[in-house]
Amino acid sequence: MKRAESSFTPMARGAFSAGLAAKSLMPRVLSAIGLVAIVAGSAAFPSHAIADAIDAYDNLLLNSQTVGDRINTAGRGRAQGFAATTSGSLATAVFGLVPQNATTGDLKFALYNLAGSGPYSIGSQVGSTGLFSTSDVTSGFTYRDVTSLGWELVSGNNYAVALWSDATNWNNPDGSGGGLAWMQGANSADNKSAFNNWVVGVDPWEDWGAPTTGFSLGLSTQAVPEPSTCAMALAGLACGGYTMFRRRRAR
Repeated sequence: MKRAESSFTPMARGAFSAGLAAKSLMPRVLSAIGLVAIVAGSAAFPSHAIADAIDAYDNLLLNSQTVGDRINTAGRGRAQGFAATTSGSLATAVFGLVPQNATTGDLKFALYNLAGSGPYSIGSQVGSTGLFSTSDVTSGFTYRDVTSLGWELVSGNNYAVALWSDATNWNNPDGSGGGLAWMQGANSADNKSAFNNWVVGVDPWEDWGAPTTGFSLGLSTQAVPEPSTCAMALAGLACGGYTMFRRRRAR
């Protein structure tokens, strides 16, 4: 190796040495990247599984493509009633949503008390209203941080989470077709009535009865990770594993 290196030009020797240095440095770089990814991923959520974190209400149905109903026109709203299974401040709301076409605009969501004992009516609002865009929706579960909204639950009380389109910027290219589907739920024993509102803020909420499945919705008092956060943590573990493999081979 020394004989071959001595025949190089000064520029080539410099490039050769830089290459060796980069090769020896690569495991350290991968270790650093892996550590950063693991820390960033783990700092955002507890180490327990997502399913275990849905502790206040769980009606999420994995891999569902069955439309519970659609939010398709400006101001159109749906709501899912439930009995709270945990007392405390909610940190995460998870919606099972699937876009049906190229609809754009904002969505609002809020927590309400349920009045009555069936049929129910939407009562007073709990905390503040959240907002997100259709561009934030992925086919599957859409996670929203609600820690700043003041959503407080009392175990055993009845509530409803409402989701509706913002009438000011909703654009459905197919008119009343397509839109955004709120997928079918998992038939939770804590389901209460599902609700419809033709134009939120103008029309009243209507109790449409208690379908066994309801809408795909999960609520947690814990911070639940988004898929991108999980991917970051997995990337960190992969980098760390590769570095350990390289070190063992070097021995």
